[in-house]
This record gives sequence, C-alpha cells and structure tokens, in this order.
Amino acid sequence: MTVAPVVSSTTQTTAHIPPLTSQTLTSESSNQTLSSNTTSASPLPANTSSSPTDTSTSREPDSQTNQTHNATSPPTTAPNTTVITTIPASTPAPPPPQCDYTVVPIKFGLEITLTKGSTAGNYIIKVKEGRLEKETTIIHQDSNQTSSHNIKHLKPCTAYEHSVAFIDSTGEQTTCNSTGNETITTPGMKETDIDDVSCIPGYVCYRSEWNIRSSFSTPNTILAVPCQSDRNAICIKPGYNDICSDLTTIFTSGNCVNSSFIKTKSISVDFLNASEINQVAPTGLPVEIKPTLPPNCYLTVDYTCQENGNPNNTKQLSELEPFTDYSCTGQIKNIIDVIITNTPAIKFSIECDIEIITDRSMKPTDTSFNLSWTTTSENCKDLPNLPKLSYHCSCGTKHSGQRQATVNKQGGTCTFTGLEAFTVYTCKVQPTYNNKDVGRSTEIRPKTDIGVPTEVTNLKVDLVEHNVIKVTCHTVNNFNGPKKIYIACLNDCHDKNLKQEKNKCEFEFKDLSYLTTYKVKVTGFNGRRESKPVMKVIDTSYNDKALIGSLVFLIILIPVALLFYKIYIRKCRKSHDVNDDMMLDSEAIYVNARPPGWRHREAR
Repeated sequence: MTVAPVVSSTTQTTAHIPPLTSQTLTSESSNQTLSSNTTSASPLPANTSSSPTDTSTSREPDSQTNQTHNATSPPTTAPNTTVITTIPASTPAPPPPQCDYTVVPIKFGLEITLTKGSTAGNYIIKVKEGRLEKETTIIHQDSNQTSSHNIKHLKPCTAYEHSVAFIDSTGEQTTCNSTGNETITTPGMKETDIDDVSCIPGYVCYRSEWNIRSSFSTPNTILAVPCQSDRNAICIKPGYNDICSDLTTIFTSGNCVNSSFIKTKSISVDFLNASEINQVAPTGLPVEIKPTLPPNCYLTVDYTCQENGNPNNTKQLSELEPFTDYSCTGQIKNIIDVIITNTPAIKFSIECDIEIITDRSMKPTDTSFNLSWTTTSENCKDLPNLPKLSYHCSCGTKHSGQRQATVNKQGGTCTFTGLEAFTVYTCKVQPTYNNKDVGRSTEIRPKTDIGVPTEVTNLKVDLVEHNVIKVTCHTVNNFNGPKKIYIACLNDCHDKNLKQEKNKCEFEFKDLSYLTTYKVKVTGFNGRRESKPVMKVIDTSYNDKALIGSLVFLIILIPVALLFYKIYIRKCRKSHDVNDDMMLDSEAIYVNARPPGWRHREAR
C-alpha cells in the first residue's frame, strides 16, 4: 500500500543523518598526526506517515543503535526511503556538552580519563611544562562509559599543567572540568628505563620512553643530537680526549631528590675520526708534522710524502726540500704497530724566510762595485748545506739595462765592472732555488765615485782680430762629477792671464802679441778631476794700426825731406864746397825704417 506524502504550507526538507566519524592522534610529539577511523551508525528510522498537525520529526534510536560497530562488521545500509516531513517553525537548541576528566601519573607520562557521562565526540587534550606544550586529539565514543588516554614521552619528575576540551561540529571548544589539581607531577625515572642503542657511528646513543633530552649531563658538557631513525633516542658525540677512556653520563629525574644515576660507556679507538685529527703544516727545516692525537691512546704516525706532479717518487720527512709542494699522508699505528687508519693528506711547502744582510761598508770605485752579503733564516737553519740554493745579482739604472754578475757562493759576493762614474745604481740580490726565484730580494742603491770627464769635442779656434783669439767647443757629454767647468789656456797654461774658466765652452783672449804662434788647450773639470786636453795652434797677425801710421808718416816725411835736400844741394853748389868725388843720385831715396811689430819682437 502506497502512502501519499502530505504537503503543508510550511517549508519541506529531506531528513538525512550522516554516519559518525572518529579521529585519533597517533603521534606523541607537539605536532600530532591525525588518523581517521570511520564508524558507521544506524540511521534513525523515518516516519512512514504524517499528518498536517504532526510536529514530530524523528524518534530517539534505541540503545542498540547507539552502540559502536565492530571495525570488521559490515556497515548497515539505511532503507532507500525518502520521507518528506513538516518542520516546525522553531526547534529547541541541543543541550550543552557535558565532560569531566581525571589525571593520574603513569610510567613515562600521564593518563587522562574521561569520566562517565561525558558527551561522546572529539576532544583535545593539552599538557604544558613551561613554554613546551604537548597536544593530542582523541575520540570519546560512548557517554555511558569511561575512556582513558596515555600521554607519554614526557619529562620525568616534572610538573605539567593539563586541560581537556570538547570540540563540536562547528569547531567550537568547551572546556571540561578536572576533578584534581591544575598541575600534576610525572613519576621519577629509573636506570632500567634507559637502554643503549646504536644509531650514529662515532656516537654514544641512549633510548627511553621518557623525554631525556634535558635529563642528562657529561663532564665535558657534550651536546646531544637526535637520532633520525628513532625519535625517542638521543646521541652523544664523545670528546676528542674521551677516546680510549670511559665516557660518564649522569641522568637525573627532573626535580626529584636523590634520583640520579650514572651510565658509563667505554670509548674505544674505533671512535677516532681521522678527519678530526689536527695536523699543523710544517713551516721549517728539518720537516716535522706533529698531529694532535687523543692523549689517552698510545698511537704513532708515520708519514710518507710525494712531490706534487710526481706521485711515483715518495720521500720521507727527512728528505724534503724547501720551496717545493708536497702532499703527505700518515699511517696511524697502535702500540703493537698495527695500522688503525690513515690521516687525511696534508699539503704544504716550506718557505724559508731568507734574510739577506748586505755589507754597507764597501765603497765603489768610479767604474766598479763589489756587493757582499750574509744570509740568515729563522725557520731553515741549514741554508749553506742546500745544494740547490743560489743567488742572482743585478745592478742597473733607470736608463740602462741590468748588469748581471757571477755569484761567489762561498763568500756571498758579486762584482760589477764597467760602470759609469758618479752614477746611482739599483743593485739587487735575489735568492734562487733550483733556478727559480724564491723569497724576497734585497735592494741597495750605491753611487760610483767621481771619474774623469770626457774630452771636449768640435774645438774651434778663430782669430777674430789680429791679436784676438776666440775659442768654442761642444758641451762635454759626461763630466762624471758634481761640477761642470770648462778650462781654456794658451801655451803651457802657467800664465794666469792666459787661462780662463767658464760654465760654457766660449772663450776670448785679447791683446795678444802680433805675429805670434799660440797653442790653445781646452779641458773639462768636475771639481776633482780634469779631462784629457784637446789642443789647437793659431798665429796672430801683424799690427795693422802701426803699419798704417808708419805709412802716413812716410808719406808726409818724404816730400819734406826732398824739399830740404834740394835746398841743401843748392846751398852746396853755391858754396862750391861740394866734393867732386861725391856723386849723389838725385833720384834715389834712402829710408832707414824698422819693420812692423819691432817692439814686440824686441820684447821677446
């Protein structure tokens, strides 16, 4: 028989009750992971008939419907029946949730129990110690029964605050009532609660259901690291000095009095990590490598080295040379000479701090210089016995190339010849090893002594007047001294009146003797030394002024003399006193005149 639905003027809805869903927290850490367990409940039976005046929407399910189904039982399928009922204009609000709980300490943590009568549903449990808070979500499935939940991996003998809250379908929380104190203290820890485990090589690891991160201490205050494979385990790295000895770890139970105990672990040489061995690179000769080994172990290290780029040629430490790149590996042996492990390779090069001390007392000549030195080294005491150690000497100026010199290794000297006089040179001594420059060079700046100036060039001697000589020459290329003076003189240079000194090679000698041969000498002078003289010969001319005067005198004298002569002749003829033998050529002229320059010649 089919019953037709009844439709009223009020709003009509379709009633559907979903199955209950429960969630539980499987992790005990502060960040918990939820695991969902779905429980199917029987749907409420629907009314098969209704009337316009019926205000009932559903009836309470019996006790059998409220029971939780076994996880292995098949889900109950509701009849595929849709009932349209009339919903009242207003429905009463559901009653507020009821929840109470108790807390008791248990081994490794606390036990939270929801008492009978607590509303079934989801609850959140929180325990807090200081700033650390642990949170767990649980499901209370039956309000007619109690349900207990353990919060483990807490600190031993530690006071925890606690709280429980009911979470409704909207996410709103209702705080539950506790029947005990606001805080509760966990029990103390026993030695049997901690186990030795292997987790990280080279570490000592302990495991416990207690949170023991802050419950232990070591003499060297070693920090613990978590074990990645077991979150309840901690691992302690033994100190370097703990190897070959016993590592003592003290565990305490929080605030409990007289509850500490000791765990002792023997740390064998197997805990030695070769990469942690401190190997200080050597810095001098003879070569020594002193690794820092655990003081409680009887270990030795034998090193074998090879030159970089030549791996087949191995050497012992005593055979190593300076200024060479090496890579050395050591074999770590125990007291019975058994190899335990190898050290990592250590790379180094001995850089001898060669100090060259030059002899500043040596004075250079004008053309040579002897450079002498001694050599010392703080980190390489045996320098003279190094066959490949040598030195390179050089001297030069800004405007000239470097001059090289042969080294006398026995005396530590270099000799430079053929240098320019009165010149500052930059001289260096560079250490070399195996024909390669090493270390720092030492530099000095000697100055050669005053030398001989170079000769004057292009000497010119000119007779600018009959008794005036002009002398010029080109500038001297190098005076090889502090001063630049030109000296010109005549003949033997003993007469100061016939000697001149000037800064330029321009001279003039006046009032010289006429018709005289002079020897002209010109030299360069630097204040100490004089150059080789350059000479030329020149003759002065006649005295042209005296000659002209004599001619003028003769021109005037001869007519006068002739006039007087004629007068005299006439007088003689008249007086008849003239000798018959006397025959005068009236046309001859007799002059007794001295040649030009007669005064200077007589002076000589």
